[in-house]
Formats: sequence, C-alpha cells, structure tokens
Amino acid sequence: MSDDTLKVSGSILIYRLYDVAWDINLMKVEERVSEHKRQSIDRKRFSKAFEFANPPLSLKLKTLEKNLNGKPYSVNAYAKAYDYGVLSIIFEIPFKDIDIREFETLGKNVEEPFKKDFRTELDRLVYDLGDALHQINISRFEEDYTVHCLTQLNPEKKASDLLGICDIGSLLLFEEGESPPGEAAKKELLSLSFSYSDCDLVILSWDKAFVLEPSGSMDIPDLLEFANSQLLELRVYDDMVDRELDIINSRIITQASPSIWKIKRYEELAAKVMRTVTDLTGVTEKIDNSIKVTEDVYYARIYSSALSLFKVREWEASIERKINIASRVYDMLYREISNKRTELLEFIIAILIAVEIVLFAIVKL
Repeated sequence: MSDDTLKVSGSILIYRLYDVAWDINLMKVEERVSEHKRQSIDRKRFSKAFEFANPPLSLKLKTLEKNLNGKPYSVNAYAKAYDYGVLSIIFEIPFKDIDIREFETLGKNVEEPFKKDFRTELDRLVYDLGDALHQINISRFEEDYTVHCLTQLNPEKKASDLLGICDIGSLLLFEEGESPPGEAAKKELLSLSFSYSDCDLVILSWDKAFVLEPSGSMDIPDLLEFANSQLLELRVYDDMVDRELDIINSRIITQASPSIWKIKRYEELAAKVMRTVTDLTGVTEKIDNSIKVTEDVYYARIYSSALSLFKVREWEASIERKINIASRVYDMLYREISNKRTELLEFIIAILIAVEIVLFAIVKL
C-alpha cells in the first residue's frame, strides 16, 4: 500500500473563545443546561499532573450539517464555560477512513464556513445562561484555535513514519492567500513536538495543533483550549488596565495643581485609583490558580510549552507592571492629599489663633 492510500480517522476541532462576563456561576449553568459535564483529565498515568480549582463545564449544543470541500459532514457543536468569564464554542468535525490527502485539504479550508455559526451560537448561549453570567460584557477580544486530531491510521504506522507521509508543517502553517511555508519554517515547527510513545505525537503552533492519539483521549486538545482561555483573559485584563490608566492620567492632567481648597476632588481621584488597583490586583493569580501543575510529566510539558508559545507569562508581567504604576500614582496622590491636609490644618490653626488674639483684644478694650 502506498503512502497516498493511507486512511485516517479522527476529528478536527475548531475553537472560538470569548470573554463574556466578569465571572460565570457554574452551578447556575448546570441548573440551566441539561447536557453538561465537568472537565477532567482522563488518562490515569497523567492524572496527577493537574488539579483544577473549579473545573470548566462542558455543554452539548447541537449537531449540524456542513458541506466542506464538496462533501457533507455531520458537525457536533459544544461549548465550555470557565468560571473566570470565558465561553468557548467548539465545532467538532469527525471523519472516518478518509484519504490522508483529503485530510490535509480538509484541514486547510475548514474554518471559513463556520464564521457566522460561532457568533450565532455565542449569542444564543449568552441569552440562555442569563444571570449565570455576572456583569455581562462581551469584549472585543477573542481567541481562535484549531486542533487536527488523528486517532487511527490504516494501516497502522509509527508517528515518525507519519511525519514522512503527511505534510503537517504545511497543515499547521497554512494561511489563506499567503505563500506556502518553506522548509526552514517547517523544521522550526517540529521543535515544539512531543511524543510519549512511538505511536502518539503532538505538534504545537500559534493558532493550530496536530495531535495523533490512538487512545482517542481529548485531554491534550482540552489543555490547549485551557491555555488559550488564559491567554484571552490576560489580553482582556491588560486592555482593562490600559483604559483605567488612561482615565486616571487624563483626570490628573485636566485637574489643576493640588490646593488646600480642592482636597475633595483629589480624594475622589485617589479612591478611584485605589479601586482600580484592588479590582485588578491578583487577576493573574486568579487565572493561574484555576489549574495547578503538580508533576513534571508529559501533559505538564505540553501545557507549559503552550503557555510559553502563547507568551502568557509576558502578558502576566505586563499586567503586573501596569498595576504597579497605578499603585505608585495612588501613593503620589495620597502624599499630596496628606500635605494639603497638613497645610489646611496649619491655616485653620493660624486663623483660630488670630481670632483668639482679636477676641482677647476686644475684651481688654
């Protein structure tokens, strides 16, 4: 049997992640949605690698038919709710015993037909969840990710053999209207490849991943989705801090220099800065604490590599740096207010002394 007659089975998972609220009450979501399950890591040998603080909730939405590359496919729609305000919409395109070249073609042209479907499902889900979403505010930020999953090769082959048959580099680096990736780019992509055995393989890129997993476990796609949700929240919080700092700076610039007669206005500004610092301090901890890596094992390596690839730590550092700036602004305002209060107190004391002297003089007369 030639390489071109290799048959593959699996699915393509297309993700869109949206920040929709300040937080999500997962218990209320369970009450409102009949088909749901809590997220878990299934494979026993890696089960100690992660601990979820509040596991996200997976929701079954519907099944739809899509014509892709001239062929009808039955597509499963799911959603996932994260307690820190993220909703993920997932379209799963399962396939069985298709030609390896058909798989490559399908993978390169699979996202465009679902653009409108994502927004339709998001709007419906936000409406259905209602008050389970606390402080609804669908941000302008979203994350997209696609995972190409193979669960069976016919005939069976090792992961290393598959690399010589399937052009995974072109599959993951494909961009509509762009030139095909060169060999150097494909080789660099393989630096983010992982295998636990001869028969499984994971390759990561910025917005796509390839997973060969004969067990059929969806743990790795779930972990990659989780990492994308963290990236999304950090982008949202970073933008929030930027906007708050702009408001604070504009108010400082437009207000006149502090005087003893305008202490109240500066107290209000200092209070706003303090609320900003309080609200946003610890947001990175909130996201980090949602999942804990407890052992340095296979899944932990993949998850950590995804966080590094998505530059999650850089986003966290950016937020912390800007919060520190806001804290320094508060300290500056507090010192100014304290100085003006002291000046006001001294002025009042001087007035009282003057009044006392005048009264004493009047009495003497």
